[in-house]
Amino acid sequence: MTIDIYSLIAYVFNCAVCTTIGIIFLLTPYKRDEQGKIGSYCKTRLCLAASALIEGLASLLYAVRIVNQVPHMALDHFTGPLFMYFSICIDMTAIIYLLHGKQPKLRTSILFVSPVLLVWLIHILLFIPDYGFTFSAKAYNEFLTTTPAAITCYALYTVFIIEFIYILKSVNQQIIRFKEHIDNYCSGKSRSQSRWLIAVVISMVTYYIIDIVNMCISDPTWDSIVLWLLSLIVIVNSIAFIICRNIYWNISPAFDTDKIPLQRAITAEDPYPEAEIQAQVAKVRRYYERGIPYYAISQIEKNDETDTQQPKSDPNSIDNIVNEWTRRDDKPYLKESITITQVAEEMGLNARLLSNYINNVKGRNFNSWINYLKVQETKVALLADRTLPLSDIAYRMGFADLASMSRIFKQMEGMPPSVYRQRN
Repeated sequence: MTIDIYSLIAYVFNCAVCTTIGIIFLLTPYKRDEQGKIGSYCKTRLCLAASALIEGLASLLYAVRIVNQVPHMALDHFTGPLFMYFSICIDMTAIIYLLHGKQPKLRTSILFVSPVLLVWLIHILLFIPDYGFTFSAKAYNEFLTTTPAAITCYALYTVFIIEFIYILKSVNQQIIRFKEHIDNYCSGKSRSQSRWLIAVVISMVTYYIIDIVNMCISDPTWDSIVLWLLSLIVIVNSIAFIICRNIYWNISPAFDTDKIPLQRAITAEDPYPEAEIQAQVAKVRRYYERGIPYYAISQIEKNDETDTQQPKSDPNSIDNIVNEWTRRDDKPYLKESITITQVAEEMGLNARLLSNYINNVKGRNFNSWINYLKVQETKVALLADRTLPLSDIAYRMGFADLASMSRIFKQMEGMPPSVYRQRN
């Protein structure tokens, strides 16, 4: 029997990649918060380091078997899935840290791991009576052909499939909840960048789906090809995770809004009726006739006293505070990227209180509310100067680009900005 050199190179490379990444993640200095605790991003990195080292160890076992000219694919029956299972559990913890900045419940983790540990223990106890404590590769391969070993293997597969389906469902829920946190915290560029974290999570899930398929492959050639693909995914995913570091720190305050209720389907009174839009358009046109561009109007004009004056009864109410902020001359909601923390500071309110107010009273999450305000200003700009290019309007309204403005405008108005301009 000759050494399968192609499989050996593939497993050695995968082992080197996983081990190197695991060591780098493990030895990189940790960033601590004001209380001296390790941040959730660093905890995520530690989990990724642990899972990478486990994957590297598994590849090493395969490589050793190839060198010793022992059929290495036999490990796919029990040992390979076992190592993969523990990697998945650790990466599931990493996903929770990454998307929510908190630690999973210990009780849940114990209940999740216990069935596999029990199957593993039974598997070992069934091996020892006939083969002792030698644990040689040839003896183990022979053991795998016995009925007791087959029973434990099928038991492992059953638990693995059930829990992996649960993991996929849980990851989907985690992503949905993460999006809700982000939508309740930031808008614009910061919100768009947060999608990189979701991409990292999807990449991790894709890795394990491919790895599971690879376990079902009995052809060493295809096994080597898939292993090269898995190694590439590990490299790309690790680079993406490192790039996401600054993005994570920018959006991590969103995790503090964990107790904020989900968005309610409340139809709030439209603060920008179409008649008011037309009145604003007429007002802006008067400035254009005097040669004053749209972006300069807020610098030279004060709102009418009837528009800006707070009701004398309870001037400190949150309604009045929020309305005063939306009517400011500098139109702060037109900034390209803005967070609820920044807005709350400008209003002198608690961020969680403001988020609850926007969700329950305005019937929108923070991102949707900011986009709504931008769209109302966009409608004014579109009709006030019909020669103004849409790209310029998108820039002045604080959208990332024209495509972003068109997409958001169509979602809220049912038509693109160009069509709205033509019909009005």
